[in-house]
Amino acid sequence: MTILLKPAELLWRGVNRVRRALYRRGILKSKRLPRPVVSVGNLAAGGAGKTPAVITIARYLAKRGFRVAVLTRGYGRGGDASGVVTSLDAARFGDEPVLIKSKLKTVDVIVGSNRYDNARHYLDQNDCDLFILDDGFQHLQLARDVDIAIDSRGGVMREGRSALAAADFVIQRHLRLVVPEELISRRLFAFAGLADNEQFFHSLRAQGLDVLATKGFRDHYRYTAADIAMLKETARGAGAEAIVTTEKDAVKIDDRDIIPIAAEMIVEPAVLEAIAARISR
Repeated sequence: MTILLKPAELLWRGVNRVRRALYRRGILKSKRLPRPVVSVGNLAAGGAGKTPAVITIARYLAKRGFRVAVLTRGYGRGGDASGVVTSLDAARFGDEPVLIKSKLKTVDVIVGSNRYDNARHYLDQNDCDLFILDDGFQHLQLARDVDIAIDSRGGVMREGRSALAAADFVIQRHLRLVVPEELISRRLFAFAGLADNEQFFHSLRAQGLDVLATKGFRDHYRYTAADIAMLKETARGAGAEAIVTTEKDAVKIDDRDIIPIAAEMIVEPAVLEAIAARISR
């Protein structure tokens, strides 16, 4: 973090600490939905693996027979798009909602900034057994029945580590890349548009992949045809045999020459079982 960002981080942390205290003391009131809410969030601004964690938890609960719906703000979505994700159109619904939907075909994903109103409107015409609130640790306006925080360090922090005491479950950032066999012995060029691109590049190299060069973009970046042409030219110049990126980036790109690398969040089975038990009460 640059020294210029530190004052902004301290201010952000201070505001969130006061907000959490006001909700804890009942001065501010959370709104409660008529279905249980499982919140998944973290302390840092991006890069914690919230989306893979939401996918892992939602998939587990769906396999246990729960009808799951995901509430997400949908950063980077186009215009006033809101409501249920009805297509894998990242420009319309946002990259993370589309990634969640692409992984969980039977789970409804609902985008929009007002998660409470979105859920109520959803229940007017649909039903579910529970909602998973994506990036919800600081979204205290919505009451939650299970609060899950990912313990990740680095980057700009929204809250101090003392806030983890408010979580029901604290899980570690344990991401596993799923690398296609075809890439193991090839020379690669990698690019990404994440909150922390270096984490992705480092993880590729940590798995023994031969990454010759990389290119980073800002989080939720929308790629143009000119960007893709530039990336291919850069890869050729570096002598790469294949171009790879994250699944989150790949959902915004229609190009068979670019290979997505999946990232799975590993959550302890005992934690998943405990979450299901709380919902079943």
